[in-house]
Amino acid sequence: MRLILTTLSIAILALGATSAYADPVKVVYAKSVTDEVQDQVAERLPDEPAADGPLHARRQGRRAKKIVEGVLNAYGYFDPMVTVSVVGEGDLARAEVTVDPGVLFAVRRLIIRYDGPPPRVEDQEQANAAISLQPGMPAVAAQVLDQERQIGAKLRNLGYPYAQATGREIIGDKEGKTISVRYSVSAGPRVRFGDTVYPDNIRTRESYLKRIDPTEEGTLYDPAQLALYNSRLSETRLFKTSIAKLSDEPLAVDAEGTETRNVELRLEERKRNTITLGAGYDTSEGFGVDAELLRRNLTRRGDLLVATARAAEREYGLDLVWRRPNELGYGKGLSLFGSVADENTDAFDQQTGKIGVGLEIIKGPQFQYSYGAEARYIRQSGESDRRDFQVLNLNGSVLIDRSDSLLDPRKGWRAEGRLKPTYSFSPDGPDVPYIRAQVQGRVYLPLTSDSRYVAAARLRLGTLVGATVDNVPGEDRFYSGGGGSVRGYAFQGIGPFDDDDVPLGGRSLTEASIEGRARITDTIGVVGFLDAGNVSNTEYPALDNFRLGAGVGLRYMTPAGPLRFDIATPLNPSDRDESVQVYISIGQAF
Repeated sequence: MRLILTTLSIAILALGATSAYADPVKVVYAKSVTDEVQDQVAERLPDEPAADGPLHARRQGRRAKKIVEGVLNAYGYFDPMVTVSVVGEGDLARAEVTVDPGVLFAVRRLIIRYDGPPPRVEDQEQANAAISLQPGMPAVAAQVLDQERQIGAKLRNLGYPYAQATGREIIGDKEGKTISVRYSVSAGPRVRFGDTVYPDNIRTRESYLKRIDPTEEGTLYDPAQLALYNSRLSETRLFKTSIAKLSDEPLAVDAEGTETRNVELRLEERKRNTITLGAGYDTSEGFGVDAELLRRNLTRRGDLLVATARAAEREYGLDLVWRRPNELGYGKGLSLFGSVADENTDAFDQQTGKIGVGLEIIKGPQFQYSYGAEARYIRQSGESDRRDFQVLNLNGSVLIDRSDSLLDPRKGWRAEGRLKPTYSFSPDGPDVPYIRAQVQGRVYLPLTSDSRYVAAARLRLGTLVGATVDNVPGEDRFYSGGGGSVRGYAFQGIGPFDDDDVPLGGRSLTEASIEGRARITDTIGVVGFLDAGNVSNTEYPALDNFRLGAGVGLRYMTPAGPLRFDIATPLNPSDRDESVQVYISIGQAF
């Protein structure tokens, strides 16, 4: 006996509904089924009041019967026996649904029928091999339908960009407890990539767009390559709209019927100039503002010129960075930078000038590294002396980012390391080679499924090898304390001090933080935190004499990231430490 199964799609729709199990209808299983099936039935029974009589109870039972049958069909039980009875009388009448799921149907065979010209024979064989549901397996509805996706995806990966399922015929054998499925598929033409056609109304040079184009003329169509090109175009941040797609009409058709289609770009460029303003405040460093001017496509090769000016109670400065992304191929960018600054901190007063060059290698959103060289001139002065440094250094860094957000991570982790071999020339002292190294790890653990509660932790270690503190410029020494390290203490408030309470900096650094984050609403969050830090004159990070700080904070979520307000107090302060510190800035503390 054969029957056309019309309940398969209905079963899938039934699985999309959600509601809570209610007592008015009792479901009794005459034969056992899996806990998953029973849970699905319980979740989908309507939440309704108890019946007010036998007729009402029977109507409730009939509705429950349809739901039970839909769930059973979805899990491969296509011939169940589901009966409805009413127990009790009057207002005590209740529906009872008795379920005999029957035998679990199995797959007998799955075949593909092509509408229109079929693919090449070898491609048909690969499409058949892509079907993961094999004869003898349970005929679960969702898996039966998913084969359509697998067939279409396989054909597109074989060079048929327009392949799609157009329908299916499902035939059930009630006596044999099996089903057979015939999928109707339109393969469409096989396609090779042609040339890339660029719009003529954009500023960006074709040579730059070719540099990030992964498609190759003459190669078989690959959806991953076209998706990658679209992703790379978006990554440039040059365009408001960027779409790479196959042309509507073929350029040529060979003897086998394989078409050649060009890749067409539709691009709308962003405004060339962007101005950004920012501000921050904490009780130790005071108030500061910064302004950034970003000039896109300066030379029409996707480059960015960024000028940043800072004005704060402790620092004035100007940075200029010229980034040339993908200069040496995709993901290999060149950057040139220079800066001048006048800094006045508790540890030192200095005027600096810097120039440098760097190569940035981006392997993907989760991994990147860079290396380069830098020349610095530093004039450092104290209350009674002045010292000049001419410094040459190499630098290298690596970043692994498995977190879910740059400014407000809620899950994942980050690890980064920096290494800076340096040679310092000083007319006032010896020439000194040294190496500055630093590593940091951060972890974000969601405590609930919706990530409204998050535990975060951070550990940072640093060391200065090859020179004493006295022969190293102040900016290369290690300091701790402040909104970005150990809250509760002033900026540079942790570590060795001289007799006048001036921070000396150290050769090693140890910092750790734990933080609990909670979202009260979509825009308001609160945090509690404990920070610890130590700066030492030993060559390697010390694990004693930690300064501890604790506090609470408020977060206001903005499109640019969370606005942070933290208030903290030192738990084991020295005589020089204030009792409270306040910090205001953009972004989480770590």
